[in-house]
Amino acid sequence: MTKHKIDTSEIERALHHGEFCFHFQPKVSFVSGEIVGGEALLRWIKPDGTVIFPGQFLPLAESSGFITNITAVMLPELIENIETIRKTKADIQIAFNISARDLDSPYLVKMLRSFIGSKRINPGNIQVEITETAVVDNSDRIMTSLLDLVALGVEIAMDDFGTGYSSLDLLSRLPISALKLDQGVVLRMTKDVKSTHIVRSSLYMARELSIKTIAEGVESKGTYTYLMSAGCNEVQGHWISPAIGIEEYTKLCSDEPRWPGSTFGLLYNAWVNHISYRRKVLDAALTLAMTHPDEWAGLPKMDLAHSPARCRLSQWYMGEVGEGGNTRREFKQLEEPHRLMHAAGASLIKSIRDRSGTRDISRATRIFLEYSDVVDAEVSRIVERDLEKIIDKLGHENTLARELIDGENVIALDLKGKKAK
Repeated sequence: MTKHKIDTSEIERALHHGEFCFHFQPKVSFVSGEIVGGEALLRWIKPDGTVIFPGQFLPLAESSGFITNITAVMLPELIENIETIRKTKADIQIAFNISARDLDSPYLVKMLRSFIGSKRINPGNIQVEITETAVVDNSDRIMTSLLDLVALGVEIAMDDFGTGYSSLDLLSRLPISALKLDQGVVLRMTKDVKSTHIVRSSLYMARELSIKTIAEGVESKGTYTYLMSAGCNEVQGHWISPAIGIEEYTKLCSDEPRWPGSTFGLLYNAWVNHISYRRKVLDAALTLAMTHPDEWAGLPKMDLAHSPARCRLSQWYMGEVGEGGNTRREFKQLEEPHRLMHAAGASLIKSIRDRSGTRDISRATRIFLEYSDVVDAEVSRIVERDLEKIIDKLGHENTLARELIDGENVIALDLKGKKAK
């Protein structure tokens, strides 16, 4: 690690002498336990082998404006790296960080449009990460660049979510499709219950906004497992792997390692979404009933998706059937009451909008809640079933592990006995 003060001329010399490269930190799906992507992290490796990390030179590059030069030179190299990785894993998604200055320039979009248009990569192979500070001014040029990237099919992720005061406001205004939980908040979950609440609340909010969630800074199996059961989508951190060179990363993808994975988090998401829909319908019913129709146009927008197809619970069980893990028969008891519950929710809201009588509204409310209770009971049954499967699997694995250890101990004692003779 360098100790002397770095200046812009040294950064420029290093850039043009090929001393910059990318290391890649794997991202794993909580559902499959497989590598689905990675984050490209810039490294400055001097001729003597000294590694200089981004925090030591990127702030200066950013403040001086030289960061756009780095992006212009290194983005083509990143595309070459992605092409290499794609030979092993065609659907890989590699994220890289950009600055406000990159977004304020038209060249970033032009370069990516060229790479995608020439079929060197697919739009899904790359993800752009932005921080709150990069877009806090929300200039027209920056917004245009983000929208142009989305039009290309490139996913935009907000990095370090939870570290700034305006993150929530930015989420409501920017075309964000993925949210990265700040590693500081994730790390503090083991020491501070408030951090755990922040993480769970962030996951819930992202689910409501249909935004993918990625946890970074995961350094223990306990944190990994907790986030998996809480319904987070993807994960990266030292417990999985530190950032590694392109050759090592490609080999890791080729080896197809597996970490713990479970669909239980998806089921949890679906269950929470069902409860959220019930609450939204009741909130909307009360709000509409207590206001005059002339005031309805000025009410807060309410996301009432009465179509079962738009509900995550429906998406979850249809996905389960589609994957072949279960037959439709297993979900028949859930599918019909779930459909009827959404129809009852739509009927309840319509009865209030039509200014129906109290008796009709009460009856519509009762029918909606009855179907909702049936759905909740069926989901509880499925949760119980899945938990039993997970616990049985863990018990089987622990038994095998104990048998392996006992077998090794027997062999060790046997060898010790032979040596004594």
